[in-house]
Formats: sequence, C-alpha cells, structure tokens
Amino acid sequence: MEKFYLSFSSGKDCILALDTLVKQGLQPAGLITSLNEEINRSWFHGVPEGILKSAATALNLPLVIVKTDGKNYEKQMLKALKEIQKEGISSICFGDIDIEENGDWDKRIAQEAGLTPYLPLWQCERREIVNQFLSSGYQAIIKTVSKKSGIPVEFLGRSLDDAFIDYLIKNDLDVCGENGEYHTLVIDGPLFSKPVTFKTQGIYESSQAYSLIIEE
Repeated sequence: MEKFYLSFSSGKDCILALDTLVKQGLQPAGLITSLNEEINRSWFHGVPEGILKSAATALNLPLVIVKTDGKNYEKQMLKALKEIQKEGISSICFGDIDIEENGDWDKRIAQEAGLTPYLPLWQCERREIVNQFLSSGYQAIIKTVSKKSGIPVEFLGRSLDDAFIDYLIKNDLDVCGENGEYHTLVIDGPLFSKPVTFKTQGIYESSQAYSLIIEE
C-alpha cells in the first residue's frame, strides 16, 4: 500500500484531501506543517504548535514541524521532505484547488524531494468541495476572515456550515476561501479519534485580517 504524508494546515481542504486519498486506498503515514518561528504558529491559519500536535494525535499520525522565518521557507520545507523520502515515504498530498501558482509549487517541491505529488481536489468545483466536506461528517470552525472579504468578525469561532456558505454565496465570495477570504480549523470527523479542544483568547487584528486567538 502506497504511503503518503499530508501537507497539513489544519484546515478543511487538507483534511478533505486526506480523506479522499484514504478512501482511494492510500495509507497516511504522517503530517508535515510549517510554523512561523517568530510566533510559533502556523503560517496563514495562525494555529499554535500545541493545537497542531493535538490534531495530529487525534488523527493518530506523527507530525513533522518545519519552523521558518518565511525567507527560508522553501529551503527548510525541501530539507524536511527529503528526510521523509529517505524514510520510505513515496508521496505527498496537498489540498490546493486551482490556483496555478500553488499547484506548480506543490509539484515542483515534491519532485525535487523525490516524492509523487497528489492534489486530489485539483480543478474540482468549489461548491462541490465544500458540500463534500460538510456531508462527510467533519466539523470545522471559522478561524480567520480577511478584511477585504467583508465577512463579519461575528463568524469567528462559529461552525463552517450551510448558513456560512449561504452568506458567502449571497455576497459573491469564494465558498472555499481559496483566495484567503477565510481559513478554518478542523476539530473532528471520521478520521479523528477524538475532538480537538482549545480555549479562545479573543480576536487578533492584523492589517489584512481578523483571527480567533486559540490556545490549548
């Protein structure tokens, strides 16, 4: 059985990609994620290291953490992927959907590491993806909303559900948030042995987004 690692953001798309490959008969061997070394939280989603580890434990998978300053992101990630490949892992899974720049990067870095890239959600219809996630039994919360999107901060911490998707559709926003309109944290579902728990500590405002502050 082919073994793969998942590029893990903790969000809905990577978890759905994981679920898809498992259903196709591939065997997950672990997760790999990157942290902003200055704040010890994941890039973009802003999830602290402890909660990422809790999610990995709930998924019953080891977690490789790559800490970078942003400038050395690709160098550090490639180094980690090469180590995974040396351990007998043959492929890496990504949750990207259709942004060509992201897909090209996924394929290139995987190939440089000697791994086969899998993008099971690639070119899938956006509404189909989010519907599949919701119908598969996974639970996610809204972790971040961009200021540009205009999504109210009141959605932070709420479940990713039909009501939220309806809001996005009515406001002509990408239902998958592929352009950064929003980010999610998956906390439970079929592949989880237990829910991921956390405490909320308020809302962080950056120049571009509002993000729910969460801790163990």
